Amino acid sequence: MIMITRWLYDFEPLLGDFSRLSEELDRLFEIGLPLSDIRSVPRGTFPPVNVIETKEGVSLQAYIPGADPKKIEITFHDNALTIKGERDTTYKGNFHRRERFNGTFTRIIGLPEGLDPDKIKAQYRDGVLLVTIDKKEEQKPKQISVSVE
Repeated sequence: MIMITRWLYDFEPLLGDFSRLSEELDRLFEIGLPLSDIRSVPRGTFPPVNVIETKEGVSLQAYIPGADPKKIEITFHDNALTIKGERDTTYKGNFHRRERFNGTFTRIIGLPEGLDPDKIKAQYRDGVLLVTIDKKEEQKPKQISVSVE
């Protein structure tokens, strides 16, 4: 019994490597499979977003083609913007290939401090949700002019 335990103990580091390799292969194969349902997309990665900070505030672009803007819900709490929605793509016929999923989604994006929750605007056009949030006045840089004497 001791010999078997020792033998397994000697190979334990290798078993961990094989386990990690197996997980990596699973991830690679998941990427190559058609996305038929929101459950196929890694959690927290849809919709893809760009977040841009300027002197005036933050602008966020979320790419949600095919979503009904009336079904998109946006909340802002504790410097986190949450986007919830649904993408419904109902088709008649049989699929030969399906790479676009449908279903509900939630994405939580952490944002910098100092944003004004009362100054949020959202607009949806051509499959892109644009959310702008102004900075609080005390967070905006002040321009000070220098007088010449």
